[in-house]
Amino acid sequence: MEDLTRKQAHKILEEGAKLNNGAWVKHSINAAKAAERLAEALELDKDKAYIYGLLHDIGRSRNVEKTYVRHIIDGYNYMKSIGHEEIGRYCLTHSFMIKDIHTILGKWDMTEDETEFVISYLNNIEYTLYDKIVQLSDYMALPNQITLVERRIMHVYLRYDFDIGQIDVWKALFRIQAEIEEKLGCSIYKLFPEIKQDISKYMIKDVLTF
Repeated sequence: MEDLTRKQAHKILEEGAKLNNGAWVKHSINAAKAAERLAEALELDKDKAYIYGLLHDIGRSRNVEKTYVRHIIDGYNYMKSIGHEEIGRYCLTHSFMIKDIHTILGKWDMTEDETEFVISYLNNIEYTLYDKIVQLSDYMALPNQITLVERRIMHVYLRYDFDIGQIDVWKALFRIQAEIEEKLGCSIYKLFPEIKQDISKYMIKDVLTF
């Protein structure tokens, strides 16, 4: 099957929003924008990175009931079902800076078979720069803006109970950022001058109402 175009990817996102609209939709759009800019600076395919970022959370559309971790397997299965398993990869890998299911936040609501599949899948791939770009972009994307990784971390952890094990996840995320910055030869934020302006508008209520 031919690669998705941006227009087709946005159509998938729009259809997903009709099934289960929420903050994840705008978050996905900002993740796509961040992924595109990082990929372009790294001389990778910016269109692929954009689409991977745009659809990384598409699993949130597959079940109108509230789901937690299982959105990653729902996204993978959905993209595979429409002939784009390579995009489904990023539905899975974006949540695992560390390839350990015990490091993930939120309720583990997958079946035993699904859990075994995720473990096997992660153990049998090597993360590419695209995986790392999507992981980093996910942590730069709020629904209303692209932001500092540290601020996005705060948003995430205000939504869940904190676990001391998450410090290892933070370290892994910052190692990804450091690797990308080494390749760029500069801070990632040099690519996002709008963040400085957005920070000046920052109000703590925006965190508490996310």
